[in-house]
Amino acid sequence: MKCPYIIRGLKEQKGQSLIEFVLVLPILFLLILNLVNFGGFFYAWTTVANAARAAANYAILGGVSVGAPSTPGSALISSVITEDVKSLPNRASISVKACQINDSSGTPQYTNLVSTCASMTSLPTDPEPNNYVVTVVDVTYTYQPFISGFSFPRLGVYLTLPPTTLYQRAVMRSIQ
Repeated sequence: MKCPYIIRGLKEQKGQSLIEFVLVLPILFLLILNLVNFGGFFYAWTTVANAARAAANYAILGGVSVGAPSTPGSALISSVITEDVKSLPNRASISVKACQINDSSGTPQYTNLVSTCASMTSLPTDPEPNNYVVTVVDVTYTYQPFISGFSFPRLGVYLTLPPTTLYQRAVMRSIQ
């Protein structure tokens, strides 16, 4: 003889899996959405950091490297960064500042490479000012998420990554 309680219990639970799936689906969708946006954010952060390093390296070594056209100027440094960030979706928001600090005379002398050095905050001091020239490159980029939506900016509530400003600074020293 079959137990009537087991059969009746199975009939009552027939739609439970569907209800659980419907409840978990939005959370799973939000997780995948944030995974895509965070991957894009990490890629943008790495790309901007590499572009700043490449521009600082080029500003220091550009005039003495093989095949270099001339001493790097603002247009060449900007073109190095522009070429490096070509794969980013919002590349029009790139802002570049570059400056060289020569401290050999006892008072710092600033050479404006891309923008005015006065607009750059907290320029580093060189511990050995008579021997080195410091080159500073600042790159700022505004990251826009690949998949935006589900946000309420007036309330400050974002279910995905909000638009974020990435800032990277590369500082390199070279012998005079």
